[in-house]
Amino acid sequence: MAIADPFPDLTLEIPSSPPPTAATGDSFTWTAGKVFLSLTLFIIAGLAEIGGGWLVWQTIRENKAWYLAFSGCFVLVAYGFIPCAQPLDNFGRIYAVYGGFFILLSYLWGWAVDKQRPDTGDWVGTGIAMVGVLLALFWPRG
Repeated sequence: MAIADPFPDLTLEIPSSPPPTAATGDSFTWTAGKVFLSLTLFIIAGLAEIGGGWLVWQTIRENKAWYLAFSGCFVLVAYGFIPCAQPLDNFGRIYAVYGGFFILLSYLWGWAVDKQRPDTGDWVGTGIAMVGVLLALFWPRG
């Protein structure tokens, strides 16, 4: 017995080139609007990833309710889509730079939510990481 296609009108089209809003390679030029968008998206992505992970942590490590882990998984899936809105079309660079924001936001989350104050080594390491990723992001190319 053949199984009917439940979605006969649904087609998946994979673009052969990047979306028109994303700039590729060395032709990219930063504007104030693109800087604001990019930094905002890094912060939103960080809060989503850290928040989702924190919710799962609450269930697994703190023996809290199961629905926290379920909610955390949902947030983590949503997080995966946020970097796709970045104006720069360079996967490796976007995720590398995001790593610095993740470090900073993780410490801030731990301090604000779990009352775990970062020490001097945490701040120095974070500062070094942020200088490095901002150099990588805004380095003049082309």
